[in-house]
Amino acid sequence: MTFLFKQKQLFKSKHLSVNITKFALLLLALPITLAAQTVTSITTTLTAQDQALIDWVDQRSDSILAELKIHVEMNTGTQNIDGLNAYRDVLNSNLQKLGFTTQTHSSPSMPILTCASEEFHIADHLSATRQGSSPIRLLLNGHMDTVFNLDDEFQTLKVMPDGVLKGPGVADMKGGIVIMLNALRALNEAGILDDANMTVLFNSDEEIGSLGSRPLIEEIAQQHDIGLVFEGSHKNLVTRARKGLGQARFKISGRESHAGSAHQSGVSASLELANKIIAVENLTDYDNQTTVNVGVMAGGEKRNTIPGCAEAYIDMRFPDQAAGETLKAEIEKIAQQKFVNNPLYPELPISEHWATLHRPAKAINPTVDSLIAHAMGLSTVIGEPIQGTRYAGGGTDGSIAQGVGLPTFDSLGMDGDGAHSSREESTAASLIARTKLATVMIARLIDGRITLKK
Repeated sequence: MTFLFKQKQLFKSKHLSVNITKFALLLLALPITLAAQTVTSITTTLTAQDQALIDWVDQRSDSILAELKIHVEMNTGTQNIDGLNAYRDVLNSNLQKLGFTTQTHSSPSMPILTCASEEFHIADHLSATRQGSSPIRLLLNGHMDTVFNLDDEFQTLKVMPDGVLKGPGVADMKGGIVIMLNALRALNEAGILDDANMTVLFNSDEEIGSLGSRPLIEEIAQQHDIGLVFEGSHKNLVTRARKGLGQARFKISGRESHAGSAHQSGVSASLELANKIIAVENLTDYDNQTTVNVGVMAGGEKRNTIPGCAEAYIDMRFPDQAAGETLKAEIEKIAQQKFVNNPLYPELPISEHWATLHRPAKAINPTVDSLIAHAMGLSTVIGEPIQGTRYAGGGTDGSIAQGVGLPTFDSLGMDGDGAHSSREESTAASLIARTKLATVMIARLIDGRITLKK
């Protein structure tokens, strides 16, 4: 979204006079989106080395598309541990062939606060390193998992006659991984990768908030100078800043009873949860860029039984850490509040909760702005030009990396739409153009041709 103001038109018009002091205060209160279109593209030309890298990609466009199909059709839903293990083996083999030293990293399983007292298992993550002479230490990051489970109907990549690509994870983010791998191959064949001081990190749990891999991301991020995340863009707008994310779970324990003959002896967990849900949803405040969504709720087992257990899974979005902490505190307060009372069983219902702020807000960063400006300039001469920037409500692992001090550009993947749904799509043109862009960008970072603001 672009926000450009002509002050004379805004402050004074035929029908409206605005108090400048009040307007200045209003500007301060507006969300970060207002600043999200101020990055100015650089003007650049391609060197012979740049052109050679671009030619390498062009000559392999068919094989890159074929490779994308293989990646997309390997199911890697976050809960498909076998599928993620197989996919990690593919990535491990590819990186080893490029001269990387690889290592797997495990995350412990996590108990989930539900009526069934479930446990969530996380597949191992993969890191790969190369140590060269480049003074810039680069971290390239992508996530292996998607939101599509093994039993989902959306499992294949369809290439439409007009070049549109439809498939699970095509933009989020199998396309980004294929772009990264081919950029590394091009750099390797050109001898540029020999100088790289680089780590590649693939985690397996991004779609559940990187709850297991966050410590690993933070540890590795602090060992590098620049982060590049291969998440996709939208409408050729790359993300400059992002909201923070949190999540919470409620579990309510009541007392089951016959809904007809002993209704008065029951304590409805579902009724208690319903009241809490209304209170939680009322925390949404669009003016302050804070939203809450109770995305999953369940309660009871039978129509004719007062439900003895109910549960909810909650999403939180916020503009900064202070707003996130306030939101989390309000949700915890609601969790502890009691709405349903049966004098026969005053101790019931029992409410349990869990809440975490799993991704910090990603603020505007001058070093990232330099990278975006360079990417915009390069994309103009390469093709599929980046049109500008945006402020996103969605989170990525770039937020975690930048949260511990690593300037991170997190929209180097394919341009797409419909993520997390059966409408997910991108284009073949975007796949090839972004592969060219990533290849030249990484080459220029390795050899120091990109001037970065601090």
